[in-house]
Formats: sequence, structure tokens, C-alpha cells
Amino acid sequence: MRSVIIPLIILGLPIAEIAGFVIVGRELGLAMTLLLVLLSGVAGVVLLRIQGLGMLRRVQDAARTGKDPGPDVLGGALIFVAAILLIVPGFITDIAGLLLFLPPARRAIASFLQTRLTILTTGSGFYYGSGTRRDRPRGPTIIDLDSDEFSRKNEDEDDSSPPSNRISP
Repeated sequence: MRSVIIPLIILGLPIAEIAGFVIVGRELGLAMTLLLVLLSGVAGVVLLRIQGLGMLRRVQDAARTGKDPGPDVLGGALIFVAAILLIVPGFITDIAGLLLFLPPARRAIASFLQTRLTILTTGSGFYYGSGTRRDRPRGPTIIDLDSDEFSRKNEDEDDSSPPSNRISP
């Protein structure tokens, strides 16, 4: 099923965008349609700058205070996608981009993505796995080696004796 959806989107989106241009061009005229496409691109660049810089400040503040910046990073990625959708010519992508710029829609999509993604952040000591926040497992690091991957030699034994399996204090 997923293998069919992606080609349909790749082929269907340009056809839908062209149909959108024809419909809007018929209603508003060529000049107004081109002006709308140009304005949506400029709006994408401006909103990326304003919202993106604000998100970058929130990520830096979270990292500075030791909080988990994962949700802010995901929100920043969604803002970037929204800006790209606004910059790309077309009215359907513009509508999707404007929806992504709205914080409630962005939070809903971020919470949906957090259930599907694993976000690791090393600086904060927390990680997201399947959308839940947990402390990282603590304990000794275990390195599993086969018997031919290591050798142990005690200093008090000579070279001719077989290796000992004891650990000396």
C-alpha cells in the first residue's frame, strides 16, 4: 500500500497544482495569480526567518538550561518544511505550508511524529522512544567479547603457564 502512495503523490501533486493555477488564473487573471505565487514565496522566506530564529533561540535556551531540546528541534524542522512548502510555487503546497506555521497544527503533527520516530539527545540525558519520555538506562557499560577477542596475563605468572581466568585484586 505504501509503495503506491508515494508515486501517486509525486505524480498527483503537480497535476493538482496545475489545476489550481488554472482555476485561480481563470477567476483572478494571470497577473494576480503570478502576484499571489510571488507573495507566497516571499512570505515563506520571511516566516522562516522570523519563526526559525525564534525556534533557534528556544533550542539554545533549552540546551543552556539543561532541558531536552528535542521537541523544539522537531518544531524547527516542521517550520523549515512549512517555509519550503510556501516557497514552492503552487496553492496546495501554500495551504499546507500555512497550516504547518500554525502552532496547534505543528504541535499535533509533532506529537504524531514522536510516536513514529526515536529522537536521541545526548546532552540532556533524556531520549524519546515511541513518544514517551524516560530516563536513560543507567548502569555499567558491558562489552561482550568472545574468548578469542581478548587475552589476560597476570604479572606474577611467567609466559609458559596457561592464562588464568581469575581476576586478581
